[in-house]
Amino acid sequence: MKLICPLFLLLAVTCSANAQVRPNVAKPTLATFEERGSDQTSEIHSDNSTTDALGTTRTTWTTRTSSQSAADDKWHFVFSPYFWMAGLHGTTGSPNRTVQVDENFGDIFGSLKFAFMGVFEAHKNKWAIQTDVEFVSLEDDKATPGPLFSSANAKIKTFVFTPEVGYRIYDDPDKGSFVQVLGGTRIWRISTDLNFGAGVLPVVEIKSSRSWVDGVVGLRGKAALSEKFFFMGRFDVGGGGSKFTYQLFGGLGYNVNKKIVLVGGYRALDVNYDKNNFLYDTNQGGLIMGIGLKF
Repeated sequence: MKLICPLFLLLAVTCSANAQVRPNVAKPTLATFEERGSDQTSEIHSDNSTTDALGTTRTTWTTRTSSQSAADDKWHFVFSPYFWMAGLHGTTGSPNRTVQVDENFGDIFGSLKFAFMGVFEAHKNKWAIQTDVEFVSLEDDKATPGPLFSSANAKIKTFVFTPEVGYRIYDDPDKGSFVQVLGGTRIWRISTDLNFGAGVLPVVEIKSSRSWVDGVVGLRGKAALSEKFFFMGRFDVGGGGSKFTYQLFGGLGYNVNKKIVLVGGYRALDVNYDKNNFLYDTNQGGLIMGIGLKF
């Protein structure tokens, strides 16, 4: 009995020491999950591994979260110069001296003096700011003079500036489709120089210019047809300075890459202004081609 008791005590001490040297360490596992509702991806990474004096390896695990939506929470910009092959039809002048302008694009291209057209857009999340600028200088020596004159020459300079704010009421970024409500103004500056050749009446020259502002509201949308092709359209109406104005556009686009987009379609722009002894009741319509540069 005297020998057995010391053996039991030695065995108990040894077991107790072994229990302290070998702790129960849970083995960590690498886990990756995605929260598709918020477009966030969280990953658990091993940052550091150490070994203590007892030979136990300890690993430090940290969680890192990256957000795809955070990358979109910034301003994006698009500049789109375009070429509008539009005809011009309508009436311009003063109440007692007007000319009928009826020219297709071929006629206008021959009388075109200068033109600049482009759209600049800045957008962030659901909001967008867009400006459309158009300046065209024409000289038409085929205008209809009426029964009192032998000929008519019309020089027309048109400046149209349309700043707008848009908000997306429908957005499907996975498919690249959206519907956007637009609101803004269309600012006009029209200058005419009309020269009537002698007929029943002597030579008459009339120079006039007017500026006015119309309020406009409309819709703009895009629908993806495939990975590369998409459909775009817009429509707006307004008035205020003029009696009435509207714009219509529809066309197809092609994504060359992430930075360049090609667009082609048809555009129509109509306005009826008749105030302060100045008449400009015209419609422009024709094919349009443009290129979008994203940055």
